[in-house]
Amino acid sequence: MKHKGKIFPAALALICFFAIHAAGQGARMHKVDGARETVIVLHGIGHSRLNMAGTAFALRQAGYNTLSVSYPSRRDDIAGLSAYVAAQLAAQGAWQSANKIHFVTHSMGGLVTRQYLEDYKTTIPQGKLGRVVMMAPPLGGSEVADFLENFPPYQWMFGAAGQELTTGNQRKAHFTPYYDVGIIAGTTGWPYLIANAVIPPHHDGRVSVESTKWIGMKDHITLAATHSLISWKPFVHKHIIHFINQGEFDHEA
Repeated sequence: MKHKGKIFPAALALICFFAIHAAGQGARMHKVDGARETVIVLHGIGHSRLNMAGTAFALRQAGYNTLSVSYPSRRDDIAGLSAYVAAQLAAQGAWQSANKIHFVTHSMGGLVTRQYLEDYKTTIPQGKLGRVVMMAPPLGGSEVADFLENFPPYQWMFGAAGQELTTGNQRKAHFTPYYDVGIIAGTTGWPYLIANAVIPPHHDGRVSVESTKWIGMKDHITLAATHSLISWKPFVHKHIIHFINQGEFDHEA
């Protein structure tokens, strides 16, 4: 019985690991009757489209088609992941089949989207490009990545892209958005105890609020959510949908 407390967390971790990887790679389209606008949904590092299932469902309930992409986040650098996403969108005919394309991302998915929209801006039909909402994007890097970057298990687990998540790497990146982008930052650091020691005050356990900001963004809002769970919160979904519809967050909600 004394091992019971250790067995349950380990079993839960294994279940989560296999659930994440069961989704595999690639894209999955879900269409809504009568919808002419599609939202591309991108997860963060080490995850899959399953981690964005709640967000995608809320978007469909709001009348949008969703194209959820699982990309090999641990296998390539951010530029390579941008190319992977481009190939998936091309294979799905995403730009041809919709009147407008929006993007909703979590964590590193925001960096991949930023890279994609920069790398392919000459081929993207600008009249079809809609709005972008990023949840907890480490646009200025993650202090947790700074702390772990030389730790071999971190290097093995998160690969080349994980090394790019440091504040030093991201603050050298210079992108200017030519589209409307709204950013949602989480402010609940608990239960990430180590993060409280390495990240400045006001963070979501992985990324400081300050690191989520981007010069040229259309709007920014902070909400009480942790980094890992922000994409599952219904009140976050309401803000995402409001920005896609209105081009701003509802700061009075």
